[in-house]
Amino acid sequence: MLFTNAQRNTLYRGDLAAHPAAVLPHLRNQTFNIISSSSSSSSSSGGSGTNTTTTNVESCRENTSADPASKVYTPKPPSEDRFIMPDEFAIPEVEGPGRAKRSPIISNRVGGLNVETLVVADRKMLEKHGRDNVTTYVLTVMNMVSSLFKDGTIGTDINIVVVSLLLLEQDPLGLTINHHADQSLNSFCQWQSGLVGKGGKRHDHAVLLTGLDICSWKNEPCDTLGFAPISGMCSKYRSCTINEDTGLGLAFTIAHESGHNFGMIHDGEGNPCRKTEGNIMSPTLAGNNGVFSWSTCSRQYLSRFLGTAQASCLVDEPKQIGQYKYPEQLPGQLYNADTQCKWQFGSKAKLCGLDFVKDICKSLWCHRTGHRCETKFMPAAEGTGCGPDMWCRRGQCVKYGEHGPRAVHGQWSAWSQWTDCSRTCGGGVMYRERSCTSPRPQNNGKFCSGSSRLNQLCNTQQCPPNSVDFRAQQCAEYNSKPFRGWYYKWKPYTKVDDEDICKLYCIAEDFDFFFAMSSKVKDGTTCSDQNGDVCIDGVCEAVGCDQTLGSKASVDACGVCKGDNSTCKFFKGQYTLQHRANDYYSMVTVPAGAQSIHIQEMEVSTSYLAVRSLKRKYYLTGDWTVDWPGKFHFGGAVFDYERSFNKPESLYAAGPTNETLVFEILLQGKNPGVVWQYTLPRTERKPDYSWGVVRSDCSAPCAGGRISAKAICLQDQKVQVNSTMCNPLSRPTLGSHLCNTQPCPAYWATGDWGPCSRSCGGGQQTRTLRCLRKVTYQREEVAAHSLCPVISPAQVQPCQTQACPPEWSTGSWSQCSKTCGRGLRKRSVFCRSTDPGAKAVVVPDSMCRQHHRPKAQETCVLQRCPKNERLQWMPTPWGECSRSCGSGIQKRELRCGERDSQGGYVEFPVRRCRNTAKPLVDLQQGCNRGPCPEHPWVVPGRTTSSAVVLGWYSSPWQQCSVSCGGGVQTRSIQCLRQGRPAAGCLPHQRPVTSRACNTHFCPAAPPAPAQRPGWIPAAGPTLKDGHCVDHFSWCHLVPQHGICNHRFYGQQCCKSCSNKRP
Repeated sequence: MLFTNAQRNTLYRGDLAAHPAAVLPHLRNQTFNIISSSSSSSSSSGGSGTNTTTTNVESCRENTSADPASKVYTPKPPSEDRFIMPDEFAIPEVEGPGRAKRSPIISNRVGGLNVETLVVADRKMLEKHGRDNVTTYVLTVMNMVSSLFKDGTIGTDINIVVVSLLLLEQDPLGLTINHHADQSLNSFCQWQSGLVGKGGKRHDHAVLLTGLDICSWKNEPCDTLGFAPISGMCSKYRSCTINEDTGLGLAFTIAHESGHNFGMIHDGEGNPCRKTEGNIMSPTLAGNNGVFSWSTCSRQYLSRFLGTAQASCLVDEPKQIGQYKYPEQLPGQLYNADTQCKWQFGSKAKLCGLDFVKDICKSLWCHRTGHRCETKFMPAAEGTGCGPDMWCRRGQCVKYGEHGPRAVHGQWSAWSQWTDCSRTCGGGVMYRERSCTSPRPQNNGKFCSGSSRLNQLCNTQQCPPNSVDFRAQQCAEYNSKPFRGWYYKWKPYTKVDDEDICKLYCIAEDFDFFFAMSSKVKDGTTCSDQNGDVCIDGVCEAVGCDQTLGSKASVDACGVCKGDNSTCKFFKGQYTLQHRANDYYSMVTVPAGAQSIHIQEMEVSTSYLAVRSLKRKYYLTGDWTVDWPGKFHFGGAVFDYERSFNKPESLYAAGPTNETLVFEILLQGKNPGVVWQYTLPRTERKPDYSWGVVRSDCSAPCAGGRISAKAICLQDQKVQVNSTMCNPLSRPTLGSHLCNTQPCPAYWATGDWGPCSRSCGGGQQTRTLRCLRKVTYQREEVAAHSLCPVISPAQVQPCQTQACPPEWSTGSWSQCSKTCGRGLRKRSVFCRSTDPGAKAVVVPDSMCRQHHRPKAQETCVLQRCPKNERLQWMPTPWGECSRSCGSGIQKRELRCGERDSQGGYVEFPVRRCRNTAKPLVDLQQGCNRGPCPEHPWVVPGRTTSSAVVLGWYSSPWQQCSVSCGGGVQTRSIQCLRQGRPAAGCLPHQRPVTSRACNTHFCPAAPPAPAQRPGWIPAAGPTLKDGHCVDHFSWCHLVPQHGICNHRFYGQQCCKSCSNKRP
């Protein structure tokens, strides 16, 4: 039995450009929510970014050595630059006697992460598994993938959610699938990027399943099984993989390639993890006693990826989930061991029938005609039968219904010591860690809950004046390193997207280009100048104003941490004056020391906000030059200027300012109105309280309104305060009076719309109209139609204008294809419109998919066919005697046929004679070829005298090894002349040294327990008339493996072992 070695090679992709990383053309979005598609109108186009990376693809060259470990792997350069890097994940078949050596934030989210997955099966998959079976097969595989990502060793709760399954009956427009895995994956990634679900919702990840034998570097079959971009998850163009169908082992390929998409790299390749059997990301695919798990390195790669902003697509809950019926049985119950062998070794393979059946839960052993039993060291699927009333669970063969080894849940180790602080001042970070190793999760046990790392701020005191900014220090470290052959002076560049704020972007002084010098800044670097948030391990973490990591404490409008706005005074107002356009107009002057400054237009307009000093020095949109939105430093504060095409302009600064600022509006038309607000520290001056009068506008423009006056208490004649602050004795007495008593203009009053005259295809609905006018506040009267507006509201309107849904229509049944017996009849089935206002027309069948399609053909029987009177059972001639000497048996068969007109015999299938009685004839009889020789075999032509005879001499038969059930008798054979050993005897005349004995069955034992469904009992010839026979169909394999001397195999395969001469 020879071991199957698998080699997988992965190449990595570096950054393509400074910022953004790569430029791709926009792709038109496509909507999808179908299960099967024979064609697609989606199109894709694209190209690489401005910078590309040339990679090396490893190719596998087989060595003729018998040791699988002696394989040689040599690098093979590609013929062209690649946009998506390959992952060669292969399983070449090798025969041999044994195994070969094998070359923080999001992750702790309660409820788990959801990978909303699109699964696409190509036409080769449909041809291989059949249109009716492929859905169950794919969902079974995805169930296995989900189970692998639910394994506790991955360290995170990840849900694989299939949101859509596409079955391609042909390659859609824009998608090319061939043997070249690199080209096919590029095409698939671009094609799937244009697909969107309902409501514009996109999938997070796309998986292509292909029935082709793919190859990483050429358009021909080879040993590549999978291909995936590294760290492509959640990317519109790179969150995709291609996977070759190899049976249920496809689940491990998908998990491996999706692991690469999560940023995982092969174990033992640039990391300290060993290439251990059973690790999903190991370069070699083989189980560890039938169990697969994730290594420590894979867990760390995943945790690092989930800590980036790129992983944010996994946080949302799935909104569109495919309504698929998932199999309720385990994979091994749906597809038995023979089927799994066929998928791995070909259509003629089946489960090896020897003792290997008990080990299939660890390694599935299969047999092909002309081959020995062999394995790829992949376990049989969960639920596969491994013996009578036994099945495979978690790598072990256990009693049917049991769940295998008990799950061991992981527990945390003790915390490590705190690390050194990352900064000496300005707020650094220190951390300590723990691991889930006391114990480790085993047998699908849960990983430890909670975080493995605890961060803490340290050295939060302010740095000395004139200290170099911490981010600037990191950029300056690259001044002494050549960049593309040249030396530059680098300084921080922070005008990047929020998700890139914790990457180290630096811009070269006196040049206009910037570059991502590092994927993350050092821990403790501030995210921006707006707040105290800091970057930790490449992620911006919130820091409260109390200098506590994760705190929600914030400053109030007065600039006080955790304050209640009581230490400052608010100043608010509106500027609504109208002026001549195309000039600057002052709105409000804000004194030095102001905080929480907020200026905003009341509506979207063509005007612009501007800011200047008292000395008329403009800081924003001055001298008729409009500045772009962004952050501006002036007046001792940072102002955030926002301007959008669909939102009013706004300007905000936390302050405090160090000079008086004048806020203006550059008027470009009508003034939309501007609201402003700021705060100043409170003074100790005693406020003045007095009564003021506020008169309202008339409450109605006609039919009698009222004007009211109300006394209010004012503080310093400006701010309204509670009435209790003013002297009640000096409160003025006020009232109200009527206004606008003239009747209101007449208007049309409409009733509710009536019901529609049709439910689809276009109907009408009507409503009532009345001319009314209001004469007093509470009374209306009917007026003449001439008083109402000339143009009246519509009384009739169309409704339910949508087209009526199409439905299936059928033609008449055809004549039955046969005049007697079972035949077929057919009819046409087509989809047609049902619009009552138009002539019915035939439309594509896809428009009727929501309805059940009628049958297009069915069986028919007009009458029974007359019985063939000439059919009869005919015995065959007697076969050969089962023994060449002594008593044996002869057999013959009954076959179905008829005599032709010439007296010959025409044979038919047995089913044709099922209604014809069989003749009472013997199908077995005894035969005797004479007594078997018991004396030495003498060489012909020589004397028989014992003194000169040369021949084979045998000893008497020894006692039988068993008393019943089939034993063995042996004797010794020698070549003698004159009683002495000699040479010259003919080998083909040598008598046998062993024979079967006591072959009758032993007394019957109590009935064995019922075998579980799906277990096929052994079959074969039975013992009759005391002859040596085989009891199993695989008995011909016993002498091939040299185990006839084994007590069980020798007895049960007596005939095969007796015919095999030594």
